[in-house]
Amino acid sequence: MSCSPRKLLDITLPLSDRTLVFPGDLPPEIQRVSDLKQGNSLTVSRVSMGCHVGTHVDAPGHFLSQGMMVDELPLSCFYGQALVIGQEGKRIIDKADVEKKAIPPRHHIFFKTDNGTLLNGQVFLKERCVLSSQAAQYLTTLKPLSIGWDYYSLDSSENLDAFPAHTILAQANIPVFVCLQLRAIAEDLYEFSGFPIPLENVEGAPVRAILIRPEKE
Repeated sequence: MSCSPRKLLDITLPLSDRTLVFPGDLPPEIQRVSDLKQGNSLTVSRVSMGCHVGTHVDAPGHFLSQGMMVDELPLSCFYGQALVIGQEGKRIIDKADVEKKAIPPRHHIFFKTDNGTLLNGQVFLKERCVLSSQAAQYLTTLKPLSIGWDYYSLDSSENLDAFPAHTILAQANIPVFVCLQLRAIAEDLYEFSGFPIPLENVEGAPVRAILIRPEKE
């Protein structure tokens, strides 16, 4: 049995002390504990970082006191068919913008916005594309496996105490992947894989996010 060749597209933000972080978070600290090049018997590194740095998944428990944690989410939240939707040129994605797209139910829905040009910067910017509460509410009717975003936070900087769009999705048990590198990704249907480490009773976790599509003949 032969398998058709497939192309793997890495949409994960690399982690280093230069990685963009959300206000209040610290960049990853990566320490080389021992090194074969220095005469040690093994090369060993240690990483210290928050659960919401770089490309990661936010479980409902990040926004709701009784929400599901990462290890409680079904594995289907981290794998399956994903639709990348182009929304460049917009500062706010509203319900009408989403309704215009032919979005099938039970898919991962990833938004490609102008935020992609900001993701590799060093400073978190307040002026960016955000998702309206009305759009978030509409998305819940499609029963998506997840929502994906190309920056930190769906919500505007004026709403970072209430997180309305995030909360609406969390109430529907929909996880959100953030800091996805979608700038070079075409609007299309893909297969998605973005599994986190199953940290127990934790509200978020880094992931290695991959889009997969058949190779063109």
